[in-house]
Amino acid sequence: MLNMADLKDQIINFTYNIYGKYIEEYVSKNKDFDELKNNIKISGINLTLTEFLCLTLLATALCFVFTTPLASIVIYLITENLFFALFLSVFVSFFFSLMMMFGILYIPYFIKGDRNKKIDDILPFALSYLSVMAGAHNPSVSIFKTIAQFNEYGEVSIEAKKIVEEVELMGINFNDALIHAAERTPSKTFKNVLWGIKSTIESGGNLKQFLREDTAEAMNSYKIRLSKYEDQVMLLTEIYLTAVVVGSIFIIVLSVIFSVIGGLNNDMIITMQLVVVILVLPFSAVGFLMLERGMAPAQV
Repeated sequence: MLNMADLKDQIINFTYNIYGKYIEEYVSKNKDFDELKNNIKISGINLTLTEFLCLTLLATALCFVFTTPLASIVIYLITENLFFALFLSVFVSFFFSLMMMFGILYIPYFIKGDRNKKIDDILPFALSYLSVMAGAHNPSVSIFKTIAQFNEYGEVSIEAKKIVEEVELMGINFNDALIHAAERTPSKTFKNVLWGIKSTIESGGNLKQFLREDTAEAMNSYKIRLSKYEDQVMLLTEIYLTAVVVGSIFIIVLSVIFSVIGGLNNDMIITMQLVVVILVLPFSAVGFLMLERGMAPAQV
């Protein structure tokens, strides 16, 4: 039975055989893809730049193939003009295919930003634990091995686990493993911490003191972000109450007034009220909650 990993490999090989040669030749001559290549690595997507671009082109082509007949049917039902429907469906499909392509190309940037936020939010608490472990005179790799066992530290635990695997399974020097981790992490703060740990160990400095100072600095930054988050939530709440809740009530009251004076058709008024109550209010509430949670630090 074909599992997901085998299916993924087959799809990658299929697309690579079609596009791989041309993409590699184009990418090798164009340095504009260096940033995308770096973001693919940092985001943790287990694909090379060529494989990622091959899959992007495949998804774009499939989107065009499936969207064209669907768009032509919809346009034909509206216009009842077959030639116009076929002509316009090509442009509609091309537009959606471009959106699909740029959407996929944006995925590494989105994942990178999301990982960066998660690391920065949890880092003060992870550093506090690391400073305690360093104070117990544990070997350097052991403090990362311990924190890797706790899923509560999220992305920091994942990075710690990779460091431990490189040292214990691949036989890489601990300092080199720290360099690799610093190169692949999206967080500038965590990158500086890893470089600082490496420099402190090499110079024979006090690792516990270094981590304590970084913990205090990271905690202060976290408190500042919390304060900004509170201000942003208060502003969003005021906007939501004023624009959505009060606005919806105003529209409903206004529609009732128009129904009394006879300015609008009753069916139109009822439809307007149903749209406000069934669609506008629920979707606005969901959007507000999603926006609020997206802004919130990880520990809130």
